[in-house]
Amino acid sequence: MKKRIIKYGIISLIGIYLIFQFLPLGDYCSGLGNFLSSLFLIGLLILLVFILAIRNLIRIKKNKEKFDFTPLIMTLFFGLMWYFLVDMTNKKFWTKKSLIAFVEIEGTPNSGTLVLFENGSFGASYHRADYSCTYQGNYVIIDNRLTLKRPNLSELTHKIFTTEYLINRKDNILKPMKEGFKEIGISKMKE
Repeated sequence: MKKRIIKYGIISLIGIYLIFQFLPLGDYCSGLGNFLSSLFLIGLLILLVFILAIRNLIRIKKNKEKFDFTPLIMTLFFGLMWYFLVDMTNKKFWTKKSLIAFVEIEGTPNSGTLVLFENGSFGASYHRADYSCTYQGNYVIIDNRLTLKRPNLSELTHKIFTTEYLINRKDNILKPMKEGFKEIGISKMKE
């Protein structure tokens, strides 16, 4: 019984870590490193299940025991969850987007994406060539004035985003209230 708890626990820990790498909860970073580490974990999980299956087959031959499908089922479950969550990176599937805006800093590999969600939260993503980091918080819109309620947002995003913008619906831009920040082009806005 203790051996089963240990082997199921190891499979569960690897699977849960694999899944939580790609859930868009709180602040997070993702990129090539995350994907490579997840491929390593998937390989480790498959190797572990393969070894457990061989041990199980040997026990079946020696002791006439039944085949234990639980490690295989657990691995398939975590693999399917990972597969669907990789495609959902940077998406909060539990709420809808109300605004998507993009800014690119010319002459640098830096860019940013601002997504406002209907539940009153936002995600400000700072993109580099090989990774991106998303910082989340809440927002308020009063009289076409967008306020992102996140302290240190400009420092976290390397001066790509500030905390206050005027929404220009005619030109589809977010105009920063502070000097030194670029206007952000709105690609999608829900009325």
